[in-house]
Amino acid sequence: MENSQNKSPSEGTDFKELRLLEELEETPQITQRNMADRLGIALGVANLLTKNLIKKGYVRATKVGWRRWIYTLTPEGFTRKLQLTRQYVDRTIDHYRRIKLLLRSELDFAEIGTGSRVGIVGKSELSEIVYLALGDLGVTKIEFFDDKFAGNKIFNLVIKKESDLNPSDFDIVISARLNDMNSLFVVRAAEYHSNLASSKTSYQVNPEEGIDIKS
Repeated sequence: MENSQNKSPSEGTDFKELRLLEELEETPQITQRNMADRLGIALGVANLLTKNLIKKGYVRATKVGWRRWIYTLTPEGFTRKLQLTRQYVDRTIDHYRRIKLLLRSELDFAEIGTGSRVGIVGKSELSEIVYLALGDLGVTKIEFFDDKFAGNKIFNLVIKKESDLNPSDFDIVISARLNDMNSLFVVRAAEYHSNLASSKTSYQVNPEEGIDIKS
């Protein structure tokens, strides 16, 4: 069974429910199609989520015209939104703590300090948390690489193509492509391409035991 603790804070139904409640509170007359576009989900999923919120008593829908509706959060809906917001914040803090623990262990193991150079592969919420954790550990020489988002900026840093990643320019490389802790691995830069090809070794965080090295 998949461990939900390894999921990014922005994964899962709870987060979609939170975002939906936020959108309905901010834009009561939003259409289902616009809602789907804003949340990045299929129209059918937006319809289903909205119906579930109405059924649970979190949202009240009032028809004001042909195929036009106004959505209002009920008192129970506001309470639910607050609860989900707290859960989201708690999960984000927990992810940050575990990633920081992993990075501190790996930096110590590789005898890497605040002046070390780090390449982060992937643009995701997980990679953003990795960047913030590295900064908190005193590491500031960081670059991002992702073919899909090359040319875009993240934390005012221009994302480069992965083909531009020269291992000799870095001390370690951290891969954080997906919003899943199981996708995170840290290697010495010289070993990055061989590890990427063989996937023999990855350094992961076990939610219950801390650092876990999986071979």
